[in-house]
Amino acid sequence: MSTSNIIEINYFGNTYTFHRNMEDTIEDFHHISWLTAKQQPKNSKEFEKATQLATLWYYQQKYQCQYSSIIQKNIQELDLLSLDL
Repeated sequence: MSTSNIIEINYFGNTYTFHRNMEDTIEDFHHISWLTAKQQPKNSKEFEKATQLATLWYYQQKYQCQYSSIIQKNIQELDLLSLDL
């Protein structure tokens, strides 16, 4: 596995390690990882949820995916966190 398939982000004192989904481009991987870190998950369950939401948000922006109103409400909260991506 090359080093571009793993990224470690230190955000507000928390260190997160991400492993690239090989279906994602390097750019996708970096955006999803940063958006996940910005949610500041505190444990593995929160980390998994944050990664899922970040992925859904990113795919919606990039591919114009449509989701149910419940999911839409959850990922819409990430709009502010994504301003500098």
